[in-house]
Amino acid sequence: MLFQIFLFCAILGGVILLIQTVLTLFGLGGDSDVDLDLNADADIDIDVNSEIGHAHGSDFHFFRVMSLRTVVAGITFFGLAGCGTYAGTKSNLISSIAAVIAGTIAVYVVYRLYRWMDSYRFSGNVTVEKLAGAVGTVYVRIPAEGKGAGKVLVIQQNRTMEYEAVSNAKKELASGTQITVVKVISPSMVEVAEVR
Repeated sequence: MLFQIFLFCAILGGVILLIQTVLTLFGLGGDSDVDLDLNADADIDIDVNSEIGHAHGSDFHFFRVMSLRTVVAGITFFGLAGCGTYAGTKSNLISSIAAVIAGTIAVYVVYRLYRWMDSYRFSGNVTVEKLAGAVGTVYVRIPAEGKGAGKVLVIQQNRTMEYEAVSNAKKELASGTQITVVKVISPSMVEVAEVR
């Protein structure tokens, strides 16, 4: 009976692990929503979520470690180690201990592996919060005293970005004027001042 439990865990975990690996190779292994339109009558929505709950926001290390990936790896290696040791020893106790140890090690190793890989991830997204102090040029004139918006081109994170801009200056800022970002008003609008 115990051998069948180990075998079931090894097969179930292995199949899910294989599916996760294939999805990851196609860029769908993280938190993703995928819409498949098979025909005019059927829409399938698949939510691929690699984390259980809000595990990474928890104060408990145990809950940070637990994710779908780590649990599946733990179940797979629990089953494989249990099958292997039971086939060699025919002892329920030894195979159970080996299975629990292998499953626990697999959970932790996969957790550390994904943490290591995440440390090398770069999204390439421009962070608006760091925009204050950036320099740029007026692209579309900016009316004086905040009475309207113009546009500016700002160099940020080695990219030229376009933002709507307002100014509290007494005079209008003409196209080509060198500016600096004083404040971020929204993700698409900034307050600027002329560089003196």
